[in-house]
Parts: sequence; C-alpha cells; structure tokens
Amino acid sequence: MTCVSQCAKYFLCFFNFVFFIAGGAALTVGIWLFVDRSSFTNLIGKLDQSDFLNQTDADVIQMIAYILILAGALTFIISFLGYCGAMFESRCLLCVYGILILLVLILECVVVGLAFGLKGDVEKGTQDFLKSTIAKYYASSGDKADTVTVAWDGIMSKLHCCGVENFRDFSENRNWTITGKTVPDACCIKENDVLKDPTCPINPTASNSYYQTGCYQAMMTAIEENAAIVIGVAATLVFVEVLVIILALYLACCYWRPQHGRLGVKVSY
Repeated sequence: MTCVSQCAKYFLCFFNFVFFIAGGAALTVGIWLFVDRSSFTNLIGKLDQSDFLNQTDADVIQMIAYILILAGALTFIISFLGYCGAMFESRCLLCVYGILILLVLILECVVVGLAFGLKGDVEKGTQDFLKSTIAKYYASSGDKADTVTVAWDGIMSKLHCCGVENFRDFSENRNWTITGKTVPDACCIKENDVLKDPTCPINPTASNSYYQTGCYQAMMTAIEENAAIVIGVAATLVFVEVLVIILALYLACCYWRPQHGRLGVKVSY
C-alpha cells in the first residue's frame, strides 16, 4: 500500500472513530430519555444544580429524544461502516459507506434546493412552527421557566426582538395572558441587566422595548449579515463529505486491484 493510501486509510479511521463515538453518545442519551426520562433529568439536575429539564414539557423532551435517536443511529451506523471498511480494508464496506455519504450529500442538496424553490412555503411553515412553540409552551419566567421559554428569552434578548412577528404572538398563549403582562421581560430594553422602564412588561412602547420587532425577521437579518460564515460552514461541510467519498472509493479501488491482479495471474497459469 502506498503512502497516499496509508494516509487515506488512517484519516478515514480517525474521522469515523470521532463520529462513531459522537453518534453512540447521542443514541445512548436519546434512548435513555425515551425509556427513563426522570433518572436522566435528575442526574442533570444534580450536576448543574438546577431543575431545568424537569420543568421542560414532556412533549419537548420526547421530541428531543426522537431526534437524538434518529441522528445518533444514522451517525453511528454510517461511521461504523466507514471505520471498519478502512481499518479492515473491506471493499464492500467502503463502497457502501461512500454511497451512503453520497446519498446524504444529495439529500442535503435537495433540501437546500427545495428551500430556495419553495421559499414562501418554507418561511410560512417556519413562522407557524415558531408561533406554535410560543402559543403552547412559553411560560412565565422564574420557577416555571422551561426549555422553550429559556430559548426564546435568549433569542429575544440577543437579537432585540419580540415574538415571531411581533408582541401579539404572546396573546395566543393563555398561560401567558393570565400573568397580566403584555410582553416578557426579554422584550424590554435593559441597562446592566435591569429593565430600563419597570412598566415595560405591562405597557411596552417603542422607547422601552422591541415589541414591534419580530424575531423571525431579526434572525433572517442576522443570517444575511453573517452570510460569509454561513457559506463558509456549508462549503466546509460539503468539502469534507466530498473528500470522504473520494477517499472511501479510492481505498476501495486500491484494495480491489491487488486481489484482482493475483486472480488474473492464477487464471493465466
């Protein structure tokens, strides 16, 4: 085996070993959450001294578990095939691995193409989903704060926005409207982490809050402003996937030729 083949082999082994561990970890956590949510959340609570996950809605936890199981299982299986194929010099496993990565790459391209082709429908669907998280899961701050609430508070504070389109999105949440507040504290302008105007949550205005600025548009603006980073990350991901496909098929050819050559010699005799 040449030096190039050796480098390709060990690169694939290392690359897939890392993802094999990551996929196994994600799969383990997903199964643990699905089978016994309470023991996992209690363990996390003891580690970070909080009751964060125990306060999270059961449907959200279940959704997270499904995502972890699916993503972890796919990563685990594909990386396992790649690692074993490279380590044990298996043409069959390397070919299957290369084809699976190629299918993933094609799927990503299809998703991106559909996102651009159906931009209006995608935007509407995304906005509806975000609004549903506010309407169903957003709670008041403090002891009742859950994953969705903390996530939305972080987004609104960071991007200086309020709701998906504007503050009216919170009026769809009965658990929120009974608090008597119009907008969460995260929608209000703060100075040194203190509300600039204490009456803002009840009476938001353009001078004390971001109540008319929607977070969806704010997120789109942030993405556009960081387009170079987004494109760079996407290009890097595509480059790595293409490189892995080439290396896998290259090694498959390297392992195929010597055996075929020896077979030819035997036949000639």
